[in-house]
Amino acid sequence: MQNHFRGLLTNNIDEAKGIIVGIPFDKNASIGKGASLEPNVMRECSIHFPPLTKDGIDISSFKLFDKGNFDCHDNESIEDYFNRVQVNANLMMFLNKYTFFIGGDHSVAIPLERAFFDYCKSINKEPVIIHIDAHPDICEEYEGSIYSHACPNKRALDYGYKDENITLIGIRGFEKQEMDLFASRPNIKMYTSSYINENGVDTMLKEIISKYNDDKYLIYLSYDIDANDPSFAPGTGTPEHFGLHSLTTLKIILEIVKNLNVVTMDLVEISPALDVNDMTTWLGLKTLYEIFNVLNNK
Repeated sequence: MQNHFRGLLTNNIDEAKGIIVGIPFDKNASIGKGASLEPNVMRECSIHFPPLTKDGIDISSFKLFDKGNFDCHDNESIEDYFNRVQVNANLMMFLNKYTFFIGGDHSVAIPLERAFFDYCKSINKEPVIIHIDAHPDICEEYEGSIYSHACPNKRALDYGYKDENITLIGIRGFEKQEMDLFASRPNIKMYTSSYINENGVDTMLKEIISKYNDDKYLIYLSYDIDANDPSFAPGTGTPEHFGLHSLTTLKIILEIVKNLNVVTMDLVEISPALDVNDMTTWLGLKTLYEIFNVLNNK
């Protein structure tokens, strides 16, 4: 594993600035599967990627500790698996490192966001979810499951997140039940891809940063690769057209990480089985390296 994340990986967790954890789970994906392969495919691709940003900035001082994967055991129920992920994720957060969870379908955010909620409450902080995605993922249930990848934000609300502390970005694919929920819960803020593509990102980012730029908040950044238009990210199970340019998505993420207290992030829904020449994995990987650079300078 030493060649993975070339120039960044360390075996000494004490010197690490960040921890990366794979969650190879896609049983709750509704259409295209294969995201369970991504944690290991990303590691393999990272062998070929030097510790430099797209502008040639050396980020080798941002040391990563690879915790490996949280695997789902044979015959383990989804509920038992998610409970175990939640416990382990909470332990990672208490190490006070930046934590990066690589999925996996978006349902893995259910136990991760619960762990984050508990972590924030234990240190008297207010938990915030910023959800960058083509879909709101706020269904009560989908295809008969409350654990579907269409449900993490509804489970977050059920667990105790405040409506005003969930912000959705890049949305363009809805279920009717989600529209009904938004009508009854107007404090959930949503920026559609249409809004962003027509108005740019500056006003949106100013609003988000102004709202959450307070030490009382900690931010969980949930990044579904399908926020990008499928012309940039074809390797995903539920592609939605009329999406965001990859540079637009990158700007949104970097400005949020730069200006707010982002301490935990997931990157989900990259499916190598559906990809073309690993270009979607590369998009995710290169985005992480740009994030590492921003965190290195905070």
